[in-house]
Amino acid sequence: MSAVTDPELSTMAVVLTYNAPASLERCLQAIAAQTTPPQAILVVDNASTPPVDPATFPPGCPPVTLVHSDHNGGPAGGYALALEHFLAAPYRHAWVIDDDMRPDPDCLERLWVVAAKDPARAFVFPISYQLDGTFGAWPSWCGFLMAREIVEEVGVPMAELFWWAEDTEYLQWRIPQAGYPMRVVGDAYVRHDAIRQSDAVPVWKYYYEARNMLYVHLHVKKRVGYYPRNITKLLGRAILREPGGRMARLKAMGRGLVDGARGRLGTQFPIESMQERTS
Repeated sequence: MSAVTDPELSTMAVVLTYNAPASLERCLQAIAAQTTPPQAILVVDNASTPPVDPATFPPGCPPVTLVHSDHNGGPAGGYALALEHFLAAPYRHAWVIDDDMRPDPDCLERLWVVAAKDPARAFVFPISYQLDGTFGAWPSWCGFLMAREIVEEVGVPMAELFWWAEDTEYLQWRIPQAGYPMRVVGDAYVRHDAIRQSDAVPVWKYYYEARNMLYVHLHVKKRVGYYPRNITKLLGRAILREPGGRMARLKAMGRGLVDGARGRLGTQFPIESMQERTS
């Protein structure tokens, strides 16, 4: 195990977690086992019930700072809070990773091979393996490495998006638009456990997906792009995916589209608490 000793390359792992103690433990174990470990870890608890207990953190981790949010801000609000705390810390780079990701032992070391060539502009992503065997480089909270200069310039994610498209707005649009292209490291890997996926998609997700998808295309990108294809796919899922509850899903989507067009963001639709899947 080697450590990055150059202060210009110092790293804080930034982990967001919500109601997933087993997944968080696996994620922290994978971070601690890195051949080139980060100098510190920031864990932001997105109002889990019960709250994350630091006594459960696995041994051997780099120093961990635990921040408890007073409400579930979704990935948008959670990562906004996390990156604000990162900016208050002395580290130059954030290794941003969801609690259901397990980086391979050499993941961070391989990310640094690319990032160290231009550390002040580092915005590098690993390859993410999914449960269904597919893999690719998706701009999401999948263990990417980012320079603090980027966060200082572009700010943090839009907390008011709550869930869905917050990574699109921040990682696929705002950061590249500021002149920081995404780079993919083909031999750096993370494993995505996807512990919150299930056969039954809650109605609230249809609302936020419809709202945020339209909002990003209409108010952020200001162009049609793939919107017709994506909204058609969402509509197809709402009608065909499950036999019951079609009207509730369609009503949620309709409300979401109205709010997205009007730019009415925030947690406008009731959220059901989600737990990690353990089998």
